[in-house]
Amino acid sequence: MVRLSPEYIEKKCSQAQLNKSCSKKVKKRELYSTTHLRMNNMFISSIGNIADYKNLKVIYLQNNHISAIENLHFASNLTHLYLQHNVIRKIENLESLENLQTLYLAYNNIVVVEGLEYLKNLTTLDIQNQNLSLGETLCFDPRSIDTLSTSLQVLNVSGNKMTSLKDIKNLHKLEILDARKNLLDDIEDLTEIISALISLKDLSLQGNPVTQHYRYKENLIANNDTISNFNGKTITDVCRCFMKKFKIEKHLYRNKKSSRATLDEDITSSLNLPPALKKSISRAMFQHSGPKLSITISSAICDMQPQIFPAWKTGTKSVRHGHITPRPFWSNVTKKTKQPHVVRSLIKSKAIKLPPITPSSNI
Repeated sequence: MVRLSPEYIEKKCSQAQLNKSCSKKVKKRELYSTTHLRMNNMFISSIGNIADYKNLKVIYLQNNHISAIENLHFASNLTHLYLQHNVIRKIENLESLENLQTLYLAYNNIVVVEGLEYLKNLTTLDIQNQNLSLGETLCFDPRSIDTLSTSLQVLNVSGNKMTSLKDIKNLHKLEILDARKNLLDDIEDLTEIISALISLKDLSLQGNPVTQHYRYKENLIANNDTISNFNGKTITDVCRCFMKKFKIEKHLYRNKKSSRATLDEDITSSLNLPPALKKSISRAMFQHSGPKLSITISSAICDMQPQIFPAWKTGTKSVRHGHITPRPFWSNVTKKTKQPHVVRSLIKSKAIKLPPITPSSNI
């Protein structure tokens, strides 16, 4: 393995310069004034003392074998740091990078996002697809979130086995969130978090169990006023307005349905009757249309709401002992009257009416 040092940098830069032009040689003074350092794919295992390169603004160290972030205290002018595809386990030693704007740490072994308390200008953080052990999930240190809440605009946390996004709820400046291929399944929790991200414009949630929920897209879009791109599709203002109206109507309908108390339930629930008989009584009371009875029901919080119920079906036979009782549904069945016997003559095929048989006293 190789340690990143001034000698190694000079060697690699000289080789690159010779490949371009054999007549030119790299001078140390020119190297010290460079602003971009490209050391990717160099089998580097550690970062040595390269404090002489104080003018560095961009460092490319991806696709190496670096296990720790170290010796970057000199890089106060650094704005972009690329450390993806390494074996880093902890985010540390970044206190001096006060001007850092972009940090790439994807495809490492990081479990906790920490050590970012001093990066007040960080706008982009890519920490996707960490190599996590069984049962581990990516989480965020609250101190780092407090600092990033005023600056971070782009966050990529895809492929990190996350079951909730509560840790990033306070990122009020966040505009782009990529949370694909996680374990997000709680639609209510996700709705609450997305509604709190007041600057969010681009959201990606493909590959999460929550995408199997009924109308999950409509629910999330209706609870956020700024999303303009959802899972790669453009969300127009007309679409968002329609979803919001639909949600309001649905909410009002549910409230109205839950607060409605039916008269048949009030009556039959107070009687100790079999279920079939309760159903028959309820059907008998409300199968006929008529004037409606208004009853006021008071709730526990002293709210008075008039409830409309169908009227009782009464008749001449419904009054018994001075009390009105509902007419059962089988009372509508008319009784069949006895018809005289009709005998057809076999000779002339004419119907002959026979008088009814009366009992004789002689028999």
